[in-house]
Amino acid sequence: MNQEHQYPLFDDEGKVVCQICGESFQVISPRHLTKHKIQYSDYTKRFPDAPLSSDQFAAKSKYGKTKDLFSSDDDMEDVIGDDETYVEEDIDFDELTITELIQKQLGEIKDPVQAQKTRVFDYLRNHFANVEKDYLLREISPISKRQLFEYITDFCDPVLKVVIQFPNTFWHNVELGIDLNKNLKLKNTGWKVLEIPGTSPSLDQIDLTMKDQY
Repeated sequence: MNQEHQYPLFDDEGKVVCQICGESFQVISPRHLTKHKIQYSDYTKRFPDAPLSSDQFAAKSKYGKTKDLFSSDDDMEDVIGDDETYVEEDIDFDELTITELIQKQLGEIKDPVQAQKTRVFDYLRNHFANVEKDYLLREISPISKRQLFEYITDFCDPVLKVVIQFPNTFWHNVELGIDLNKNLKLKNTGWKVLEIPGTSPSLDQIDLTMKDQY
């Protein structure tokens, strides 16, 4: 046993061992670490020399060695995407890539805010090809070169200059300083503002409101 760790680094089957509880896995996943109420980045700081995956997993994974696969919480999100899904337990390495394994394991686990915003975003893309969510809109005066305003929009098509806001939903983006003249400033600089009412509008409601306003 490694003198710096309470448990062996690997078990008899070559699986990596969690240094908190002693359980064996093909990879130490963020999902497992939530059981210990510890973030992935904190685990790596607490056990910097402990491996995060079995040699078999590292050999078959397209990412190779996984010591730094989730070296930070931000890196973890970049790899796993919006579903926030992780790899755990036994894995069929020959058939799936790590990304597919991640999606297969916990595809049902989603942040409710992002889940609803993604649902609306996918719908809006049918109407606005260039729509983006959580878009930072900044307008600069062409004459003075000074910034006229800066807003975080719920959704925005910067090509068509259309802003789609959901002011009553729980995931609506609110600026630190509320500008009562926001819509007027947007319209005066050539932007079309669509406001979708309701705390949780259905896709049919969104469609009707857009037809009425746009």
